Amino acid sequence: MAVLLDELTNKVEAGERLSDEEIAALGSTRDIIKLGMLATIVRRKLHGTDVTYVRVTDLTLKSLREPFPVGDAGKMAPGAISGEYRVLETPATLDACVEAVERALEVAGETPLSAFSLFQLSQLPESLPVVLAALKKAGLGQIAQAPFDRLVNPEQSLQALMDEGLTLSRLTIDETPNREWTDVCREVALLQTKLGCIRAFAPLARTIDPAVPTTGYEDVKRVATARLLAENVDTIQVDWALYGPKLAQVALTFGADDIDAVPAADDQSQGRRRSPAEEIRRSIRAAGFQPVERDGRFQRLD
Repeated sequence: MAVLLDELTNKVEAGERLSDEEIAALGSTRDIIKLGMLATIVRRKLHGTDVTYVRVTDLTLKSLREPFPVGDAGKMAPGAISGEYRVLETPATLDACVEAVERALEVAGETPLSAFSLFQLSQLPESLPVVLAALKKAGLGQIAQAPFDRLVNPEQSLQALMDEGLTLSRLTIDETPNREWTDVCREVALLQTKLGCIRAFAPLARTIDPAVPTTGYEDVKRVATARLLAENVDTIQVDWALYGPKLAQVALTFGADDIDAVPAADDQSQGRRRSPAEEIRRSIRAAGFQPVERDGRFQRLD
């Protein structure tokens, strides 16, 4: 097995298609260091030494019902700077979704806004094309996330999104799959080949069962495998708020190139070096990369 992984280096560097046997070897290997090295070859080809990160302000449905100053919501808290405003909750009705978008746009001002789960939107009484058309008309440009493992027909759902001129901020995984992770990654790559609309793939589960916690070993292995098998997806992303700075930093050495959900409020009450903005930049540099701040549209701010 180790010999087979060693033989893959030249193939990965050349961008050649891996055989089924080689993909199976990636899935079953316990040589996590070699796997990380292979994934790093791909991420460096795509991004060099740059690692992007985005500071996010989460807007809850409750907060959107309360009085808010119009304009850049990042100015609500001293030192808050946000590259994206995000509404992760999806209301139960289309009218409520439209109202939430209109209010969130007032709050966000010129800062990019993403909202809702594509899966939850597909559960509304109206058809998904009707829902997406209404959200587009209300001014929404980006859907916050699409959980690949929950969409009944991912290709159909993403095509509907594209047909309405909307973009997807990130393809996500809701729960750790009970099937081969290599199969999931290959399906994501195939979907990207067909549609080309996946800007970022966040391979770590967003729902974590406290009774069956994931391990750092399995997490970084999933990140590395995603980077290797979904090479046609530009960005492999790790959530800073959900998985913490330590795992996010390690994931950078296993193929990840973007850190999502860094807190927007740049609280320096414990000193400048303890602020989220400084901590994320320091973590990226410590992993051997160059930090680059971006906004919710993946436009670089540095």
